[in-house]
Amino acid sequence: MGVCINSCKCEVAAAINRMNVMKSMRAVGLLTLLGISVQSTALANIKDEFERAKACDYYNAEFLSDVGVFDDAKVRFCISADRKELIYVMAMGTSWVVPFDRQYRANGILSLYTLEGNRLVLYQKENGVVKRKLLGRKR
Repeated sequence: MGVCINSCKCEVAAAINRMNVMKSMRAVGLLTLLGISVQSTALANIKDEFERAKACDYYNAEFLSDVGVFDDAKVRFCISADRKELIYVMAMGTSWVVPFDRQYRANGILSLYTLEGNRLVLYQKENGVVKRKLLGRKR
C-alpha cells in the first residue's frame, strides 16, 4: 500500500508539472505573438509618419515660422488632412511629425500644438510652468 501512495503522488506531481509547462508554453507563444504585432504596428506607424512628413513640401507649406522662433533654421509647417499631426519641414528637406491639437509628453515636457485664428501656437508645461510660444502664421 505504501508503494502505491508514493507512486501515485509522483504521478500526480508529474502530471501537474506537465500542465504547468504547457501553460507556460502557451503564455510564451502568446507573448511572442503580441510582441510581433506591437512591433509591426510600430513599424507601420513610423513608415506612415515618414510618408506624411514627405507629403509636406517646404515651398508649399501652409504656415510660415515667425521671425526669431528658430534662429538658424528656416522652418515651415503643414497640418495633416485628418488634423491629427503637425509636420515640421526645414528648407534642407528634413521633416518630422508631432501630434496636433492633443496633449503629449516628451522628455518630461507636456506639449500641445494648436491654432488660434490664423496663428500656430505651442503650449509647453514643464515643472508646473506653462509657456506659450507663437510658432508661425498662415500664409
